[in-house]
Amino acid sequence: MRRLPVFFLVDVSESMVGESLYKLEEGIGAVVSTLRKDPYALETAFLSVIVFAGKARTVTQLTELVAFYPPELPVGGGTALGAGLTHLMDEIDRMAVTTTPDRKGDWRPIVFLLTDGNPTDNVAKAVDRWNRSYRNRVNLVAVSIGGGADHAVLKRLTDEVVVFNDSAPDAFARFIKWISMSIQSQSRSVSSGQDGKVSLAKAEPGLLAPVESSEGLTPFAGVDDRYAVFVGKCAKTKLPYVVKYERHMGRIETTDPVLSQLLKTRRYTLNTAMPVKSSYFDLSEGVGSGQSVSSEDLVGQPNCPHCGAQFGMAVCECGRIHCVEGGGEQTCPWCGKTGQYGTSEAGEGFDIGRGRG
Repeated sequence: MRRLPVFFLVDVSESMVGESLYKLEEGIGAVVSTLRKDPYALETAFLSVIVFAGKARTVTQLTELVAFYPPELPVGGGTALGAGLTHLMDEIDRMAVTTTPDRKGDWRPIVFLLTDGNPTDNVAKAVDRWNRSYRNRVNLVAVSIGGGADHAVLKRLTDEVVVFNDSAPDAFARFIKWISMSIQSQSRSVSSGQDGKVSLAKAEPGLLAPVESSEGLTPFAGVDDRYAVFVGKCAKTKLPYVVKYERHMGRIETTDPVLSQLLKTRRYTLNTAMPVKSSYFDLSEGVGSGQSVSSEDLVGQPNCPHCGAQFGMAVCECGRIHCVEGGGEQTCPWCGKTGQYGTSEAGEGFDIGRGRG
């Protein structure tokens, strides 16, 4: 039987923490559920999920639909697209059956690359390898979530680059439906012996838009500046968590005079604080980006998502973030040192080391 390998290459960097990652995780399950009802897809489609942050790894090997179980998507620090592509190419070499004079191999694989940020590693070698050995035998569809990816880099990999408007009504449900329909369409094509360019479903207006030019913007340098992301550790459980602030760009309206004044001078508002597993560090290329944000630029103080402590953004002398119930003597779960903690007054801001986003 000739298989249709489908690879999901998913950005699980810190900027994806929250609803985006949850919706993608849920969406992969919805794709599988839909494809299982399609006799063409059920016969041909095999799915794999590869994730990348600071590092890359396979979370689900290439598996037939009836045996595929949607994985939990982890989180890591960084957006190492070069590492993700390299891992993908190695997996294609390892898993995809090639055609020889003596046998028919797999159909041309499909890759859905889903990312929302700029690469934080050097992608040059991976891009060159891709274009030299894979571009003409693999269908790659690159999706820029929220338009935040580096479109110039993506256009160097494939002609099929689309911007996904994740703020549209029912955006993720409609997006997942489009992916499902595209795989179904390709399953029908290969079942009739056609193994050419991927047959993408028609995109809904306002949801997906093609990126026509390779002269894309590169809006961020080193970190994704749409977000200020911080990695904390619970003082009680010693487990990590991610705090994500979003750059408000003056888009927030409020009748609260205190908040209104804060928004005039501070760039980032609290988006979410999410617990993550210790596997976060396995997917991260170190902790932090070497860059910082002033506490004076942040609006909102999260509770600890593990133990519920009132303050999730306490900063130790070592520069790391952890949770505390209040002021006074506290012990840092990162370095183990004990010190006196208190609140800073207006105008007495301090720098906080940020993640790569």
